[in-house]
Amino acid sequence: MFDLWGVTMHGYGIILGLGVWVGIEAAQLAFPKIKKEIETALLWALVGGVAGARLYHVVDYWNRYYQYNLGKIWAVWEGGLGIWGAVLGAIFGVFLYGYFKKKNVWPVLEALAIGAPIAQAIGRLGNWVNGELYGKNGEPLFACEALLNLSLFVILLTLRKKKTFSGKLLGVYLIGYGVIRILLEGIRPNEIIWRINGVPTAMIFGLLSLAIGFLILLRGKLSRNRTTNQP
Repeated sequence: MFDLWGVTMHGYGIILGLGVWVGIEAAQLAFPKIKKEIETALLWALVGGVAGARLYHVVDYWNRYYQYNLGKIWAVWEGGLGIWGAVLGAIFGVFLYGYFKKKNVWPVLEALAIGAPIAQAIGRLGNWVNGELYGKNGEPLFACEALLNLSLFVILLTLRKKKTFSGKLLGVYLIGYGVIRILLEGIRPNEIIWRINGVPTAMIFGLLSLAIGFLILLRGKLSRNRTTNQP
């Protein structure tokens, strides 16, 4: 945290903002033909993503912190955004955009699937600024996830060049990020893990993400086959 021209600046918020900006640029560069539509849908995705991320975090830490510090619920700049809430909230926001504007949202979701992992990779550095997200033995989990997200971004860029059906990139993103979180969940300290009936919530969302990703890929492949087989 520092002051710039009398305005208090928070490093965590600046890094998150940088991540979002880079993610948007990556999405628009990968899908230049729908650049305007991405910009229009973006506000819906951002509002849904931030609201979902904060809601996830507040519910996670409600018993331990927020029920005693209600005034801190909105202090996003101090840290505390649940990435699964962000992912689900952003997707929900885009679907709301499609519903109210009568638009096909799949191209936008494909573009955002390109931008999401690079935005997440940069955003994880905000955890480093806040001195948080270390493993059981001091492993820098923020760095591990940042590198894995960066790898997922490269994979998605490669697949973009070989795009075969609508939903492919979104499906691969959901599968890839689900795998990343499942792998890293095992080395997170037990005291920071939100559990439901003893099962880490991030693990549950990771498995759901895998399942949804595979269903999206199956839907896209079946749709392509039907189109190919039409006389």
